[in-house]
Amino acid sequence: MKQLSLKKMIIFITLLFTFIGEKSYTNTFNFKTVLDSAFTAYNKKDYKKAIQFYHQIIDSGFASAYLYYNIGNAYFRTNEIAKAILYYEKAKLLNPKDPDIEHNLKYANALISDKINELPEPFYITWFRQITYLFNANTWAWISISLFLLILVLIYVNFLSSSLFFTRLIKTIATFIFFAWIFSLSTTYYTYKYSASKKYAIIMSKVVEVKSSPDENSTSLFVLHEGTKVYIKDEFEEWLEIKIADGNTGWLKTTDVERI
Repeated sequence: MKQLSLKKMIIFITLLFTFIGEKSYTNTFNFKTVLDSAFTAYNKKDYKKAIQFYHQIIDSGFASAYLYYNIGNAYFRTNEIAKAILYYEKAKLLNPKDPDIEHNLKYANALISDKINELPEPFYITWFRQITYLFNANTWAWISISLFLLILVLIYVNFLSSSLFFTRLIKTIATFIFFAWIFSLSTTYYTYKYSASKKYAIIMSKVVEVKSSPDENSTSLFVLHEGTKVYIKDEFEEWLEIKIADGNTGWLKTTDVERI
C-alpha cells in the first residue's frame, strides 16, 4: 500500500483553498492545528487518534481528495477495510485520475469477501467514462467556460476580418470548438451529477441479507459483505433498493451502508 506522496504543506494548501472557495472560515476551528495533530498522530502510528482529527476537519466543512485519501489510509491501518474503501472512493470522486488513490482502492478491494464480476458495458459508455475521469467537475466547468470565451473571441475576430480565406478558417475552427464546448458542458453536468448524486454506497455491516422487497420477512436473494460497493436505485422508508456490479438487485436497510 502506498503512502501519500505529496508533502504536508501541499496538502494543507490544497485543503485551505478548497475550503476558502466553498465555505466561510470559522474562528472557532483552528484548521492548521488540527491538521498538524492528525499528521503527528499518523506518523506516531496512532491511527485512531489521527482518524478523530481528520473527522474534526471533515465535520468543519473541509473537503479534499487528499484529506479523504489520508483518512482512508488511517482506516486501512486499523484494519477497517470497508471504511478505507469508502474514503478512497470519496477521494476518487474529487480526483479520479490520481494513481495513488486508484492503487490503494484496488488493494483494499482485493481484501474484501465479495468478488463480483461486472457486467460488460457498451464501448462508448466506457470511452465516455474514461474521458470524464480525466478531470473533476470543477475542472470540466473551467474548460467549458474557457471554450465559450474562445468562441466569443473568434466571433469578434471574424467580425473584424475582411479576408474571405481567414473568415472561412475562423468559422471552421469555431465549429470544432463549439462541438468541444457542447461535449465539455455535457461532461461537466455528468461529473457534477455523479459526484453529488450520492447514488453509490459501501456495505458497512459484516454480513447483509439482500431481500426481494423492503420487508424483513421477504425472501433473501443473496448475501453481501462489508466493503462491497453498491448502486442505490430507489429508497423506501428505512430501505434501499440496490444493484451490484453483476446486475443483481434487491433491498437492504439504510443502516447497512454508508453513501460515498
